[in-house]
Amino acid sequence: MNIIKVVKNIFRNLKFTLGNIPKKAITISYPEERKNLPDRLRIGTFGLTSNKETGEENCIACKLCERICPSNIIDIEIEKRDGRGFAKKFFLDLQSCIQCELCVQICPVDAIIMMKVPASPVTLRSDLYLTKTKMMNNAKKYEESWAKGSILQKSFKPAPKEVKENA
Repeated sequence: MNIIKVVKNIFRNLKFTLGNIPKKAITISYPEERKNLPDRLRIGTFGLTSNKETGEENCIACKLCERICPSNIIDIEIEKRDGRGFAKKFFLDLQSCIQCELCVQICPVDAIIMMKVPASPVTLRSDLYLTKTKMMNNAKKYEESWAKGSILQKSFKPAPKEVKENA
């Protein structure tokens, strides 16, 4: 009885394999061809934005991103200048990041953003620690992702009562 099942499975698998031989391969020649990645794919690195007009950093060191991070990988030191908070030091450990984007969602001033480019491979573990300077350079160098705190916060607001009653 078991031998019959084994032989049936062998022929079923062989039929499947032989049926796929004439089909065209779906691989691409990587360096020459690139696959289009979805806009909302979260595999990127992070950036810290600055004001386009003044060049001043947007981060107000409210530490909301540090508090909401489930992996506890963000560390911010606060510096007060001109009646406003600034991030004196900003560390983000990419090797432990789960790409949940909660830090981006909670930011009230759209200071921390994800970049559209995937994080580049590194050989040193220290390269996976993003400092304030690295993140500021990322924001200038790479295209930013679709998500910003202000956009994400608006998308989670409940619908007005009138709309709920009419639906």
